[in-house]
Amino acid sequence: MLTETVADTVMALVLSTSRRVVEVANRVKAGEWTKSIGPDWFGSDVHHKTLGIVGMGRIGMALAQRAHAGFGMPILYNARSQHPQAEERFNARYCDLDTLLEEADFVCLILPLTAETHHLFNAEKFAK
Repeated sequence: MLTETVADTVMALVLSTSRRVVEVANRVKAGEWTKSIGPDWFGSDVHHKTLGIVGMGRIGMALAQRAHAGFGMPILYNARSQHPQAEERFNARYCDLDTLLEEADFVCLILPLTAETHHLFNAEKFAK
């Protein structure tokens, strides 16, 4: 199974987004690197920021473990049902989708694409 591979990839995307890795790499390639790029280009910390996980199946659990153990991130999650194991292992908190979007610093969708999940997120949801 690709559970661990996908969880690693999602965590890498969270890190690269928060630290602006692609933007900085593009500046380096364009020859815009000087002595220092300055603190604004370092992006934001991930440590102790809140991660919202939509979908707490195998991949969501693997992602929660990485975020909680590796980065001390509080975990919020939304799923069809509560997962006591996630709550016990990662001190994760089950909440409705609107609460998750309002409180999480980073949101990861770990859902299969189905008729039910298609267009689950739109401009209104992202505005939260």
